[in-house]
Amino acid sequence: MNNIAEFRIDRKNYGLSLVEEFMSTELYDIIKKDRDELAKWLPWANDMQSIDDEAQFIRYAKEHNLFILAILNGATPVGMIDLHNIDEINHTAEIGYWLSSEYQGKGIMYNSLQSLTSYAFNFFNMEKLIIKADVNNEKSRHVAEHADFTFQKVEEPFAIYTKEKND
Repeated sequence: MNNIAEFRIDRKNYGLSLVEEFMSTELYDIIKKDRDELAKWLPWANDMQSIDDEAQFIRYAKEHNLFILAILNGATPVGMIDLHNIDEINHTAEIGYWLSSEYQGKGIMYNSLQSLTSYAFNFFNMEKLIIKADVNNEKSRHVAEHADFTFQKVEEPFAIYTKEKND
């Protein structure tokens, strides 16, 4: 696996790795189990109807050089985090994330976001990162705020948060 970051929480190993097609089954199983909750915030959740749909998405991401990472519990995927809408001229990117309900509330997404932020600033030379969280998604907004992203404004249906490289 192509590990990007590792961290420990309560003596358990977690990390970030480039998403791979062999992870499709485990990722799809989480989406299927958490579909109702995920679909409240992420429209694609209802479109993901099979393992093959997930595998197709991962192939698409690789073919188009999208920076999508699996969040791992040991070697098992438990969610995803990514950079998208990357603007190489202005050195900005948006961050998206989701995590299995089974693993929420443990600091995993916070650590994942901190790791990705550091990676984006230091290896991709990003100057500004943006999170667009649904205004009603309190968990996602809390993660952004806890990771020192600054609330900027509401653009319905999103609350916009940013973090600059030298903040």
